Amino acid sequence: MNKLEGLVDLKTGAQRRLIYSDQAIYEQELERVFGRCWLFLAHESQIPNPGDFFRTYMGEDDVLVIRQEDKSIKAFINSCTHRGNRLIRADRGNARAFACNYHGWAFGIDGSLATVPLEREVYFNEIDKDQFHLVPVDNVASYRGLIFGCFDKDAPSLEEYLGDSRWYLDAVLDAMPGGTELIGATQKVVLHTNWKLPVENVCGDGYHLGWSHAGAMKAVQSGDLSGFTVGNSSVDLEGGMSVAGLNGNSVLAALDGRSGYAFYPDPTLALKYLEENRAKAVARLGKFRGEKLWGSQINFTVFPSLQFLPGLNWFRVYHPKGPGQIEMWTWAIVEKAMPDELKQQILDNVLLTFGPAGLFDNDDGDNLASCTVQSRGWRTRQMPVYTNMALGRSGQRVGLPGDIASGIVSEHNQRYFYRRWQEHMQAKDWSEVPQYNINPLEAEHEQRPVQAA
Repeated sequence: MNKLEGLVDLKTGAQRRLIYSDQAIYEQELERVFGRCWLFLAHESQIPNPGDFFRTYMGEDDVLVIRQEDKSIKAFINSCTHRGNRLIRADRGNARAFACNYHGWAFGIDGSLATVPLEREVYFNEIDKDQFHLVPVDNVASYRGLIFGCFDKDAPSLEEYLGDSRWYLDAVLDAMPGGTELIGATQKVVLHTNWKLPVENVCGDGYHLGWSHAGAMKAVQSGDLSGFTVGNSSVDLEGGMSVAGLNGNSVLAALDGRSGYAFYPDPTLALKYLEENRAKAVARLGKFRGEKLWGSQINFTVFPSLQFLPGLNWFRVYHPKGPGQIEMWTWAIVEKAMPDELKQQILDNVLLTFGPAGLFDNDDGDNLASCTVQSRGWRTRQMPVYTNMALGRSGQRVGLPGDIASGIVSEHNQRYFYRRWQEHMQAKDWSEVPQYNINPLEAEHEQRPVQAA
C-alpha cells in the first residue's frame, strides 16, 4: 500500500481504523518504520562482559546483541547463513561461539563463520567463509546505556534521531552518577492489539487514568502524594505538560518532583532517596529538570516502540507480530546509585502494577485489544477515531524544547505520534523524512555526543 493519504488527518485529529487492521499497511510498517528507524535493542547493563549476548527483535527480525572482546557492541540477525535456522533460542547468556543445531555451522561472537563440519570432505576446502558471515545490523549505537540498532545505512545518527528529546531523557538517564540499569527478568506477554495503540496510550493519554485505572489506583496509591485521584474529574489538568515535535519522540510529565512514586503502597524509602539526592540532581541537570522533572511521573516515548516511566519505573518495548498482535517486554529501570532495598521495592512494584500480572496492564490490555478487534469489521473500518483533544492549544515554553501543551490530559502527543507514523509511511527513503525539533535548544543546552556501541 503506497497511497496513505486520508488515513491520518492532522487538521482534525482523525485516524482511519484501517491502520490498525490492514495487512498491507502492516507490511509497509515493517519496511518503512521498523526497517528504517532506530530501535531499542538492550541496555548495556544486560551485557556487561565479552561474550554476553541478548536476544531481541527488530520488527519481526530475530536479532542477537553481543558484547565484543574489545567491549564494543555488535548486533546480528539470529539466523544461520547456511539454511536459515535460528542460532540461539535462549533470551540471554554468555558464549564463545554460536553453533547451529541443524548442521553444526559455528560462528564467533564477531559474526565470522568459524567452523564448518566436514569442510574438507564435502566442501573440498573450497567454501569462502567470509561470504557466510552473520548478517550484521548496519548501525548500532548507545545513548546513556540504551543500545539501539538501525537497519538503514542512510538513517541519521542516533544523536540526530533522538534530537532535543535527549534534554528530557537525561533527567532520568543522567540524573545520578553511574546512570541507570535494567533489573529483573524480561516479562513477556502477548496482547491481541495493534502495536500503535499501546504506544499512543502511554505517550500522551492521561485522559484514561482516573477512569480505566480507578480500581488499580485506589488499591496502590499512597494518599499523601498524588493529584491523580480516581475519577476523571479530579485528574490534575495544569500540573504537568505534554511535549512533542521532537522527531516523533515525546514526553508526558508531571512537574512536582515526587509524583513518580505516588503509586507505591509505601513511598517512604523512595522519597528519602529523592530528598537526599535532590541537590546532586540539580547540580547535574539544572534547576528545572532537577526540581521539576526528576522524581516526577514521566512518560517517555522514543519512536516507534520504546517507552519507560520513571517513578513507576517500568521500561518497555513492543514487538509487532502482525497487525493485530504484539509481544510486550517489560523490565524495571533503576538508578545504579539507588540502595539495593529501594531497587527491590521498585522491582516488586513493577511486578504488582505492570507486566503479565500487573493491575494497570490488565486494564489497558483489555481496552487496547477491544479497540483493535473493533477496527476489523467491514462497516467499522470505515469509521474514524479521534485524537482531537486540545487541538491547536500548544506552543512554546521559554527554555524548554518541543511543542508543549499544558497538563497531562491532552491528545497532543498522540497527534504527533500519528504525524510521524505517516511521515515514515509516505517517505520512500530517509531523504524524504522531515527532521524537526520544534523550539530547539539553545547552544548552551546541547548534549554531549552519543557514543558508538
